[in-house]
Amino acid sequence: MIIYSDRIVLPGKIISGCIQTDEKGKITAVREDRPQYADFDFTGFTIIPGIIDTHNHGAAGYRFDSSDADEVRRCLKAQASFGVTGIFPTTTNYQSYHDLAQIAKEDNDGARLLGIHSEGPWGSRVGEKGINTGYPEVSLEEAQERFDAAEGCLKLFDIAPEVPGALEVIDFMVSKGVTVGNFHTNANYEQANAGIDHGVTVATHLFNVMTGLHHRDVGTAGADILRDEVWCELICDGMHVCLPMVQLALKMKDHSKIMMVSDNGSFAGLPAGVYDGASMGSAGVSDRKVITVTEEGYCLSQTGRLTGSGKPVLFGLKNLVEKLHMPLEDAVRLSSYNPAVKYDLKGKGELVPGNDFDAAVIDTEFNAVCTFVEGRKVFDRREEEVPYNMEFLEKYRIS
Repeated sequence: MIIYSDRIVLPGKIISGCIQTDEKGKITAVREDRPQYADFDFTGFTIIPGIIDTHNHGAAGYRFDSSDADEVRRCLKAQASFGVTGIFPTTTNYQSYHDLAQIAKEDNDGARLLGIHSEGPWGSRVGEKGINTGYPEVSLEEAQERFDAAEGCLKLFDIAPEVPGALEVIDFMVSKGVTVGNFHTNANYEQANAGIDHGVTVATHLFNVMTGLHHRDVGTAGADILRDEVWCELICDGMHVCLPMVQLALKMKDHSKIMMVSDNGSFAGLPAGVYDGASMGSAGVSDRKVITVTEEGYCLSQTGRLTGSGKPVLFGLKNLVEKLHMPLEDAVRLSSYNPAVKYDLKGKGELVPGNDFDAAVIDTEFNAVCTFVEGRKVFDRREEEVPYNMEFLEKYRIS
C-alpha cells in the first residue's frame, strides 16, 4: 500500500512524500517523492503518528468499564474517530478486566487495546479543591486479585502514596512488572518521594487532584517534576490545566518524560447539553446527579467541578501548536512516541520503516479525517460519521 501526503510528520521534520507498507501493515519505506500511483492521496491533509492515549475512560456515549464487550468494541471505534490508534482503557471495575484482556487479542475496527489502566481504587482526594475523602482500606489480597483478573494486560496501576499500606502495594505491583502512578493524592513532598522511592514512575494527570506547587512544600506535583524517573501524564485541553501551567510544565520537565492524555469519559465528543448523571453510575452520588456538557467541551457537575475531559488528545495537540507555538513534529512526541517508549510498545509511536503503520490523517483544524491501525483503515470521516451511542443520547440527554 502507498499513502501520499504533502505533509507527513516524521521524527524531527515534516516532509512531502509517501509511506509504503506491506501486507502485514508494517512500514517498509518513507520517501520524499510523489509516486505515480497511490492507494490513498491525502493532499492538503497532515499525516501524524497515531495517538496513544494511556488514560481514557470512554467517549461518544460509551464507557470502557461496561460489562458489555460489544460496547467496549464500539468505544474503540469511537476512539479511532479522534485519531487514537492505541489505548489503555481506564477503569477501576476489575470485573471487566477479562473482557478487556480478550479484546486486546482482537483486530478490531478501531483503536488497538494495548493494556489496562487501573485508576485506583485507593485514592484520598477528590475535586478541584482537593477534598480529603479519608484513607481507604488497602488490601494486598485485592491487589493480587486485580493483577490476576487482568490476565497479563495490567499496564498501569494508580494509588495515593500516603494511604496506609500503599507502599506495600507499590512494591507488589512493581515486582509484577506493572507501572505505578500516583493519583488523587494529598501527599506532601516527602510522602510523594517515598512513593517514588518504592517505584512510582508516573504522575497521573499532573496537577489534577494532587497537591500542587507551593513555596513551602512543592507537593506531589513538585516531586513528579523534580524526579527524573517520573513520567508525567498531562491533559492539554486548557481546562484541566490552564495553558500557562502547561507551558510552565514544559519548561520545567524534560519533554521526553511528558505524555499527553485525554482523561476522556463517556461524554467526550457528545453534543452540548444536560445529561442524567446515572449514565456514569453517579446517580445519588455527591454532585453528579446531573452533568452539563458545555459548548467549550467542559463536562461539569452540579457544583461546576470537572467530571472527566470532553476533548480528545488532538485538541490538546492543537493547543500546543497554535497557542503555545510548539512545532508539530515536537508535539507529536508527547502524544505518540513518549508513551510508546515508556510502556515498551514495540513498533509504535513513529512513522519509520519497521514500525506499524499507525497513523492519523488530520485537517487544518486538527480533526481526524482518517485513521489507520497496523495498516488497516479503521475510520474515514469522508465516508462515516463519529459513531455516537444513540441509545445513550436517547436515554440520558435531558436537554
